[in-house]
Amino acid sequence: MGDGAKANYTGKSFEKEVQKLLIERGYNPQKPPRYEAVWGTGRQRNQADKWLEGDDTQIELKYQSVPGTCDQKPFAELWNASRKISCQQYVLVLGGPHWETTRGNNIYEESKQMAEWLNAIPNKTGAKKLSVMKYSEFKEWKK
Repeated sequence: MGDGAKANYTGKSFEKEVQKLLIERGYNPQKPPRYEAVWGTGRQRNQADKWLEGDDTQIELKYQSVPGTCDQKPFAELWNASRKISCQQYVLVLGGPHWETTRGNNIYEESKQMAEWLNAIPNKTGAKKLSVMKYSEFKEWKK
């Protein structure tokens, strides 16, 4: 299996695991509304991975087992959510062993700080509150 195919497989597995967790906890996760991302060309619509409609929380999942281009994803996703995703809360969930390495943890800490800075901007056009969590934190948060 090539790296791209393996990444898609592990990402889908992570998505299924989160779906199962949310259902076990009494949530009814849906596909969020589509929107045009900041990197969009007008032809394709994006959407986060999960939507908890009751409290209007959109959840983006990023699974990563090794370093690479994933290191820029949290920052791009947060900027995009702050500008383009209409919801009360947006949560970026980082899963996989990469986020436990020194490099991955540094990116995680910086992305949490970026979310705090973006939350301080008045009258944002996108998500009202942004959060970044490792999967272990997310499991505790949604109990």
